[in-house]
Amino acid sequence: MSSKSSTKRKYPREVPKTKLKEILKERELSKKSKRTELDDLPDGIHEIRDLTPEEGIERIEGIFRRVFYDTINTGTPILNIPSRSSSNVIYDEESDLLLLGQNYLERKWDDISAVKKFTAQLRVLEIIHRLLSENVHGSKREVFYMDVDLFEDQNRGSDPLIEDAAVMLGTYRKNIHVTANDRGLVVGRVQYTDNGDVIDCTRQGSSGKNINPMQDHITDLQSDAEFILVVEKQAAFLRLAEDKFYEKYPCVILTGSGQPNVATRIFLRRMSQELSLPVLAVMDSDPYGLDILRVYGLGSKALSYESYELATPNIRWLGVRPSDLDKYNLPQNTRLKMSPADLARAKLMIEEKFVKNKPDWVKELKIMINRKEKAEIQALASRGIKFFTDEYLPTKIETGDWV
Repeated sequence: MSSKSSTKRKYPREVPKTKLKEILKERELSKKSKRTELDDLPDGIHEIRDLTPEEGIERIEGIFRRVFYDTINTGTPILNIPSRSSSNVIYDEESDLLLLGQNYLERKWDDISAVKKFTAQLRVLEIIHRLLSENVHGSKREVFYMDVDLFEDQNRGSDPLIEDAAVMLGTYRKNIHVTANDRGLVVGRVQYTDNGDVIDCTRQGSSGKNINPMQDHITDLQSDAEFILVVEKQAAFLRLAEDKFYEKYPCVILTGSGQPNVATRIFLRRMSQELSLPVLAVMDSDPYGLDILRVYGLGSKALSYESYELATPNIRWLGVRPSDLDKYNLPQNTRLKMSPADLARAKLMIEEKFVKNKPDWVKELKIMINRKEKAEIQALASRGIKFFTDEYLPTKIETGDWV
């Protein structure tokens, strides 16, 4: 599959029109948050900024100098790291984002157990310094393999230290040149330049285009779409891509293949902001699907320091909502019984401040909890293999059935 188009298409093109823009105008879905600039965010928030490689290098060298001086003067060097724990995450109602507060934790060189983690944190900073100095990118997996004996485990070892390094430096992870995998996919009516190559996402076949983890290589976004459609799973994405749903309804289709990685979230936010496109989302009708929607829209607690760069607050829940199960006559044998863990997660979620701020979410969660039912997007196939693309989505989009 070629990732490069031979000629650059001009936008806008002749496309079918929907009633979506009229509905958006009436309901002000595309209205921007009152907080539109980083400087507008509330007091008490840990400050994160874009850094050039040179600025990143300077900050890392400053940390190493402080460690050296502490070692000479006190014998006990300390790393002050902004806490990424949930207790330090603040929900800002006006921006509708989860943001990182200003509590810190100390990582000390004061006992055997602490020495290893302290050393591993410095090793991660050393690796980042090398990446920035050489102006190259490395994957999180590559960082792990640069010192397997020290890190021991990627998920519990090097990965959290990479996030801690970024927040220590007061910058976004994209600026430290460490990337995750490229499981995000995009297809449809968007075109951009990737490190000099023109990518036309209407020419990516039935499997779509992988979203480049190196988002700083992506420039010149163009589109004639009316909206962006985010789907939770790759299976639903492939159905939409194969059916060329973007030709019936002028849109860009994106998936993070489950929980989205950083690159997918950045790319979605960029398309929404730079192209002024509203975002509609289709998730499984279960607490995990709603949690993924929350990550896209408000940010994640683990990466709350990056929410301003990663989150897309104007995203709306199109489906599959608990109320849809009866509304679209899904057979009982396609509905799954919620486990005790599912119910506990749903009940915990309904008490979250950011959920209480969304009455329609509360209403849908109450339906889910009361009926103790959940359903996957693929359950819609019980109504026919093309019910999802030919009936369910068109009906919802044309009637403005989102919350």
